[in-house]
Amino acid sequence: MAHNVALFAVIKEKRFRHFWFTQLFILIAIQFYFISLSWMTLEITGSTVLLGTLLTITALPRLIIMPIGGALTDLMNPKLLLRITIGILLISSLVFTILLYQQAVNEITLMIFAGLFGISTALFLPVSFSMIPKLVDESKLQSANSLSQLSLQMSTTVGPAIAGIIIAYYGLPAVYVVLSLFLVCSYIVSLFIGTMEQKCKQQTRFSLIDLFKDIAEGIRIVRSISLLASLVLISALLNISIIGPQQIGLPFIASSTLDGGAENLGFILSALGAGTLIGSLVIGLMKEIKSVVVVAFSMAILLGISWSFVGFLSESLFMISSILFISGLSIGVLNVLILTLIQKKSPSHAVGRVMSLQLLGSTGIQPLSFLLVGWLLDIISVEMLFLLGGGLIAGTAIVSLSNKNIRRV
Repeated sequence: MAHNVALFAVIKEKRFRHFWFTQLFILIAIQFYFISLSWMTLEITGSTVLLGTLLTITALPRLIIMPIGGALTDLMNPKLLLRITIGILLISSLVFTILLYQQAVNEITLMIFAGLFGISTALFLPVSFSMIPKLVDESKLQSANSLSQLSLQMSTTVGPAIAGIIIAYYGLPAVYVVLSLFLVCSYIVSLFIGTMEQKCKQQTRFSLIDLFKDIAEGIRIVRSISLLASLVLISALLNISIIGPQQIGLPFIASSTLDGGAENLGFILSALGAGTLIGSLVIGLMKEIKSVVVVAFSMAILLGISWSFVGFLSESLFMISSILFISGLSIGVLNVLILTLIQKKSPSHAVGRVMSLQLLGSTGIQPLSFLLVGWLLDIISVEMLFLLGGGLIAGTAIVSLSNKNIRRV
């Protein structure tokens, strides 16, 4: 029973609690942005091409900015960098809100706002995840990462629903007012995070050459440590094999195989989301796992196997929902363990850079996943799509576990 309380004991720590609420408010604001962007773009322009362009503009900065954000996190005070990020988001959202009320929004302003939002969120992700090991003891990292993943799942569940209600009853400008309020709250709460252990010497002067040298050093560190290289690779494969099929393959199944259409799509996506949420919670309630590496890669194998069956069970709503729930459980546990392992095994002076590379693999290459899945569904069946994705994940995990150096970590 005592270890079950550990998850909630972490939130009682003042520094981490303030960080957690800061993170939660920003994540909800990000969800507000995505749901309102889609609705606003189609309402103002009616162009799906523009919507795709705006989503790409939002996503592309991650490819460049995430590694830079990781390097900056290692070089300067991460709290200061976090506040700068929130400040950019807040100022740009306030300006955009004013433009909305003045009905002065056009394609150019949409693109500028999408770019600023993309840059800011690309900075926020490595900063936030690299702050966690500076806020809690190593023995509490698993619980802290579990709560961090729970905030992510809560934001994706609650954020779109609240944003949709606000848009329906009060209009688009109102949703950006609330978005700005969430950012104001996040900035205020961030002021109370307190001091953090700084395990590397902060620099007051920067140069682009030094910055890129630091990024290159981060890449060398990942390449030199087999476990870190495997974890970054698994994160990238999860992105390619899970996100693309989830966003494109599951809607294809709902529209072409399952009876009921949109409501069934919502149901199967909810099954996947519920599994991920519960998985994140369960791993946080467990004692600190001794053989974290073996458990993490075993969960990756389980995920690969369950994901491989999704396409073959697509004719039964109950069966596909069940296998997606199991997949979600695996994803929830795996996400927490990957973050915990990277934070523990990375050199203390390079946590930000290593985390940025992991996040680049897990979120930065999403456009590639979408393009690849869209292309594959034109030439292979949906059953083969999920089989290939699951096989890729399971195969990589098996190869990683066969490495004695990785198992012994």
